[in-house]
Amino acid sequence: MNERDTSFLAGPDAFSEAFGEQLSSYVTERIERYAIRCREFEQEERDHWLLRIMTTLLEHNPSRAGNARLTDWENGWNENLEDFGREAAFTSLIPRYFGKYPAVRLNGRLVGTESPSCEYNMLAVVEDWLFDAFLREAPAIYEFGCGTGHNLLRARDVNPEARLYGCDWAGSSNRLVSAIVQSGIVQELQSVRFDLFDPPSTLKLEQNAAVYTVAALEQTGDRFGAFLDFLIENKPSVCVHIEPIAELLVPSRLLDYLCLRYFAKRNYLSGFLDELRWRESLGQIQILKSQRSNVGSLYIEGYSAVVWKPI
Repeated sequence: MNERDTSFLAGPDAFSEAFGEQLSSYVTERIERYAIRCREFEQEERDHWLLRIMTTLLEHNPSRAGNARLTDWENGWNENLEDFGREAAFTSLIPRYFGKYPAVRLNGRLVGTESPSCEYNMLAVVEDWLFDAFLREAPAIYEFGCGTGHNLLRARDVNPEARLYGCDWAGSSNRLVSAIVQSGIVQELQSVRFDLFDPPSTLKLEQNAAVYTVAALEQTGDRFGAFLDFLIENKPSVCVHIEPIAELLVPSRLLDYLCLRYFAKRNYLSGFLDELRWRESLGQIQILKSQRSNVGSLYIEGYSAVVWKPI
């Protein structure tokens, strides 16, 4: 079988299977616009990527998440800021870690990508799905750990009237969000300096605001408690998290097992859903959704969905 025979379009049916539900017309239209084309791997190529994952786990020492990485994020978002300064285009906002490998996770298997934008567009579908369901009516929307601000533009698409807040601990992120506003790409957007490890007591969320994170709590390891307390105290109408959630994976499955090992090696988010379940048992919060998206990158399925609200 040649490469042409194994190519397929990851369309609405593939993502409906991934999310386990019928998709809205809004999400369906977005998926069709992205035109995400993938291909099935032959065994030899699949083995190549599995070996790449296992070699990384056994032989490499990638940087570990935590508050010591602030300089890394300052530098990373500054690169995007410089790109945006040269050309004020949406593509300048896409973080450079997307599309590094021509392999992604979809519906429990590794598949090849037909363009560098495949991985990014697959995350976009996860965001469209959750933003459409939970952010449409919010008068204000806060993204914590907003990085380049690219996710905020999708929040704007689903809710044209909300006041948007891009919150991040990196000064380069704050400057980039401000540059987006100055460019005229999006209005009613403010930049906020915010440290997930040490939330400022002076910041108060707008009433009935919605909150979301995308691969931001990932970087806190097991040190998310202060941020969780901040959210419960401020009582947003809903909190949407697209994050690596170990509690939703199945260790007896090979790809899940490797994913869990990678979470541990990188010190990614740990114990978050268990903590939310405990807080729910205390009557502090209500969990509205907790499920895997069945979408991910080469190394991890890092885009699980957890949605909750304070009581």
